[in-house]
Amino acid sequence: MRAFYLVVICLIEHLVPAWCTETPAPIPTFTLANNITVPLIGLGSASGVGYLHVKSAIGAGYRFVDTAQSASWGYKEGEVGSAVYDSIMRYEDWKGDDGANEYVFVQTKIHPQDLGYQSTKDAIQLSLSRLKVSSLDSVLLHKPRCWEGVCTKEPEGTWEDSWRALEEAYESGLVRSIGICDVDDRLLSQLLTKRIKPTIIQNWFDPFHQDKRLRERIVAINKQQEEKGLVEGKILYQGYSTMGTQWRMMGYETNPVLDNYILKNIAKKYDVSIPQILINWATRQNVMVLPASTNSSHQEANLNSFHFVLTDLEIEDINALDGHPPGKKKLRSFDNGNEDGLPKDIDGNKVSVNFMNHVGNSAVFIYWVQKDGEEKHHQMGEMKKYREKVELESYHGHEFVFKNADGKLLHKVSIDREEGRRQYFEITDQSGEL
Repeated sequence: MRAFYLVVICLIEHLVPAWCTETPAPIPTFTLANNITVPLIGLGSASGVGYLHVKSAIGAGYRFVDTAQSASWGYKEGEVGSAVYDSIMRYEDWKGDDGANEYVFVQTKIHPQDLGYQSTKDAIQLSLSRLKVSSLDSVLLHKPRCWEGVCTKEPEGTWEDSWRALEEAYESGLVRSIGICDVDDRLLSQLLTKRIKPTIIQNWFDPFHQDKRLRERIVAINKQQEEKGLVEGKILYQGYSTMGTQWRMMGYETNPVLDNYILKNIAKKYDVSIPQILINWATRQNVMVLPASTNSSHQEANLNSFHFVLTDLEIEDINALDGHPPGKKKLRSFDNGNEDGLPKDIDGNKVSVNFMNHVGNSAVFIYWVQKDGEEKHHQMGEMKKYREKVELESYHGHEFVFKNADGKLLHKVSIDREEGRRQYFEITDQSGEL
């Protein structure tokens, strides 16, 4: 009925916007390791998405909602539960019915301050109550660790203790999918040794931060399982902040993703919005996207992002943005994505580098490597805790090494001006590979 209504309006007004088709384009899907098929677009529910917004999304056709227990991060888990309950769209409302795929898959996340075996079991019970269900579709650990300013209490245990609780909940049928957010190479390797592997991994993913290394590993894992004819063992990669919201948190005055001239030109060609371009681009690569929206028109537009096909060249152009976020407008005067207006007094070899501690809560020391004659390491800064950032002015050809308090070499970085005037590096423990 909804599709028919749109066609009638188009015919009456003699207009044919891109989304005005007789049959809406099918939404891409992914079959999870538990053999449940989910759409590759869901409704994110941070930023104050509440009861009425979720009801609106369900009415528009959304069948996946991502929520979390953390109210401080803008989630309203209880309102999400009430909206799905009142819509009679829970898993238990539909299981055993011919239309079982029509239920709304609800994913929640456990706050890092509840890491630990018993804390996680208690958190699962809290979500069962808030979401008004007898079992949960998906539970992720929201972060693998706590850090200052995020947790108001010391967690009972570690992510590994929590994982044991999730494994038990999965085996008992209390939870149908388990996973974790903010996964790096090392953590993925650890997860792959567990008795029950992650069903879902959710990481920061946008055009300037495409997480290629980890996604390539997941693609290889999934391909290997498919070649064996198996669904079990496959991992769904979900992207958060795909519309560029992380950059505002990193000090940008405007959203560099929504301002990018390449994305603007592609969106203009297809007569769609930049979010629709991003949704189409991401899902083409089997990345699930979770745009949050309290606007019903935007919700519906996001869901109708599959009626056009990006060319291979357009895909390549977007992929080429990875690792090249523009300079902050308050620090640089050239236009976003177009460096023709670079002031003459800016050294063409200068690079602004940003390092972020992804090793953990132990201190990481930054050293510039001097190579004139005998190699010397000069300390340039320190990142005392997880996710702490340090920004430095550097130059093409500079090298940096990162060490712990004992002097152990953890990570190396070489600066290449061709990678952009503003570069970001997540510093992880790569000591086993150095």
